[in-house]
Amino acid sequence: MNKLKRWVVASIGAVAFFGAVITGVSANTNGIDVASYQGDTTQYFSSFKQAGDNFTMVKLGGRGGGEGAHYANPKAYNQINSAANAGMQTGGYFWGEFGDSVAEASYHAQLAVQDAQNAGLAKGSYIALDYEAGAGYNKANNTTAILTFMDAIYAAGYKPMFYSYTSYVESFVDLSRINARYPNALWLAWYLTTAHQATPPMQYFPNYSNVKIWQYADNHYGVDGNVMVVGSLDNNTPAENTAKPSNRPSDDQPSNKTHYATFSGVYVADYWTKWYGGYYGVNVDMGIPVIDYNNYMPISALTLTDKYGHKLSNQTIKGNNGAQEYFTLEGEYKVLSQTATSVQVEIAGEPVWMMKSFATIK
Repeated sequence: MNKLKRWVVASIGAVAFFGAVITGVSANTNGIDVASYQGDTTQYFSSFKQAGDNFTMVKLGGRGGGEGAHYANPKAYNQINSAANAGMQTGGYFWGEFGDSVAEASYHAQLAVQDAQNAGLAKGSYIALDYEAGAGYNKANNTTAILTFMDAIYAAGYKPMFYSYTSYVESFVDLSRINARYPNALWLAWYLTTAHQATPPMQYFPNYSNVKIWQYADNHYGVDGNVMVVGSLDNNTPAENTAKPSNRPSDDQPSNKTHYATFSGVYVADYWTKWYGGYYGVNVDMGIPVIDYNNYMPISALTLTDKYGHKLSNQTIKGNNGAQEYFTLEGEYKVLSQTATSVQVEIAGEPVWMMKSFATIK
């Protein structure tokens, strides 16, 4: 994790982001996070257990930036098992530098699950996305990609968590969408000082909702110090208990309540197509593979924009001539059905299947 950048940026914005005294927390659990730079023996983790740390988040791997095409932590298996042997709960995290690419986010999640399984991380454990570099220019699109990763982790039987530092999420992420989908699944970093901290200074707890873990130090006996204020890592609890019931990405279930989906991103029109006399737009990330007419979006519902989401005065499509075109989806669309990772909505009177991570469902 990029400690230096977090310290410099966070210290500049500390007054704006922090200073609230934590309330309503009956018990806090201290813990650490480790990567290949740290030890991997039971004795190593027992020393932290004796210092009052009761959980460990282990780096599983990463992709993008300095991680390259795919990095897998060679110590992850030993670290997870040694921490467990020392009596600590365990979870994992994966560096994801995919910006706003849904396709890359999906592939990152595939690698994260692969690394978790190779490291022996039990199903039902938390896997956190470490997202702190390479974000795109649009918050909504970044958040869609993040939720694509988290939904894939969830669908694989693990619990998703989101990690970053506070000023980064303020600039690049819509936390409200993440909180709505996965309550109490935020792991946020901010350091009061880079000097050694034996215990968390709870009077400086971040003034954000849905924080599960606060990373309060990058020097807690030589490692990152964390405090968990909601629940536990509880590796034995099924993943489905972590998603909000009304928005849970579960299998189709009858419901008397009608839900509606909204879409806040700016999307690429990969191509336009004609079907039975009507014209449709297709975004290959948004549509459920294999692309067919059930993934087409009626053109009457799309608003043509520039890449920043500004509405164009000319709403006539250019027609697959090689020029990049963008659109937004405005309004609320009735949810017809949904699965773990996809949702079927009614757009201009027609059923359309798309990736669920693009939608905010209420």
